[in-house]
Amino acid sequence: MQQAAAWAGRLGGEGKALILSEFGADGYYGFRSRERVKGSEERQCDIPDDNLRAYLDEDSPLAGVFIRQFGGCRVTEATGWLLSRGCTRNSEGLADGYRRPQLAYDTVREHFRGGAERKGNDMQNLHQAGNR
Repeated sequence: MQQAAAWAGRLGGEGKALILSEFGADGYYGFRSRERVKGSEERQCDIPDDNLRAYLDEDSPLAGVFIRQFGGCRVTEATGWLLSRGCTRNSEGLADGYRRPQLAYDTVREHFRGGAERKGNDMQNLHQAGNR
């Protein structure tokens, strides 16, 4: 994140608030995979989890983040390959098109409530206890 802040500073952003937006991952509601394959709710959790660990770190230069997007939605077929999606649906939401929370919803919520840090510490403590 420091490298990104330095880059922004060189381009005239020195002293301005940095906000990182438009990050997230697609995941199809109910599609589960122990292998955490592309499009699974598990993979959809991993990506913002890794992002938020870096973006919300106490050494991060960011003033804020904006996750893309809260809920899945319909898209048009008329925009070409970039925005066309299977079933004409954008599946990048933390909730699906019917506003049912996906696994990533809870992952993101934990970060903003401070639980991801506690969860990480709990896992580290369990790992250390197992190595005794």
